[in-house]
Amino acid sequence: MDFRTSLLSHLPENETDALLDAIEHGKTTHAVLVNPKKMSDEEFVKRYPHVRPHPFVPHAFLYDKDEYELGKDLLYDDGVFSIEDASAMMVAYFLHPEKDDIVLDMCAAPGGKTIGASFLMEDEGVIVANDISYPRAKAMSQNVERMGRGDIIVASNDFVFSHIHFHDTFDKILLDAPCSGSAMMRKNDEAKADWRAEKVKSCSKRQLDLLELAYDMLKEGGTLAYSTCSFSYEEDEGVLLAFKAKHPEIEFIALPDDPSFVRGIDLPEAVRLHPNHFEGEGQFIGLFRKPGKLIKTKKEIVKNERYAQFLKQYGLENRSNEMMRSKFYSMSQHFDTSHLNILRYGVKLFEMRNIYIPDHHLTHYLDPSYSIPITYEETKAYIKGETFPLEKPDGFYIVSYDNQNLGYVKVSQNIAKNHYPKGLRRDI
Repeated sequence: MDFRTSLLSHLPENETDALLDAIEHGKTTHAVLVNPKKMSDEEFVKRYPHVRPHPFVPHAFLYDKDEYELGKDLLYDDGVFSIEDASAMMVAYFLHPEKDDIVLDMCAAPGGKTIGASFLMEDEGVIVANDISYPRAKAMSQNVERMGRGDIIVASNDFVFSHIHFHDTFDKILLDAPCSGSAMMRKNDEAKADWRAEKVKSCSKRQLDLLELAYDMLKEGGTLAYSTCSFSYEEDEGVLLAFKAKHPEIEFIALPDDPSFVRGIDLPEAVRLHPNHFEGEGQFIGLFRKPGKLIKTKKEIVKNERYAQFLKQYGLENRSNEMMRSKFYSMSQHFDTSHLNILRYGVKLFEMRNIYIPDHHLTHYLDPSYSIPITYEETKAYIKGETFPLEKPDGFYIVSYDNQNLGYVKVSQNIAKNHYPKGLRRDI
């Protein structure tokens, strides 16, 4: 069965042909999510006046990549914005996690939906951003660091083995399930060549298994968002309806109507974001609620007196500050990670060595009031990894440019020695 035939089995012919035409001939949509801690929407639009507001998601904008190469902009390095797909942003928007939620993003890499959830939660609560692939989780951890978020735990676990330890733990779960990826066809020729009906069938079985694991970890009264970047019914409505047949107690949540949405086939509560209607690459999104009364987890803070002066210096004393495997972290609130393989626990502050060296993540978490402004020429030298003169007493300092923190330097004899991570250094 080819792709068109598979679509025709569930979509009208006119919709199928319009969707295929958008995939084959439509222009890829580009969008960004602006970090409200670092820049206002008004300031962003002032700098990039031809961007257009996302029709639903706050702090999100569509842009023309031929006009703005935002991925090469220094503000991208500073964590001022995250480049995302406009339709993928809608998953966190519909789930709408709140400040006091404990959230699991189960298949989270590269982390865009996690970042969107963190913005909605205003850097409070807890988000466990997990990916079974350690390299993908590591790349996601770097994104969390760049964006300066302080409520995210990055982990790499197979919940087949560890879900039992998280029974009834999460208020909200986001399951962006691994899929056949037909919504990636417009920007990735490999996705088009790789599509097979057998792959769709294999993915749908795995997706149903992942839903079972997620459901066990969801609290009574909790909400789960299921999404894919596939247009195949078997991976979308088919999975949710099969899950409903096994769990008739769940309640599907009706998502709002809009002319740019295609209603779910046999499941009108869900929505499809097809690129011939919605400016984005495509997404399927469905939400359901687990029966029962949702009981919120009591917020817990772990105090640390040993490094009280350091914490007070950076205004971190009211957060949960914890030492894990010789690394010191600051988290929005405590979360038990004893059964998680974690890569990051909130904001990494420093590692224990003969002397402790403040971490790059902390510089991106803090606001510029903790920094020393430097010139554009000094910034070019800094991002390239070079030293430059700085008349300050010996010690560590955060340097900033254009009201955005760049990172640390260590001043010795009026020379700023560079602590910008080597993997991020480049010419600007």
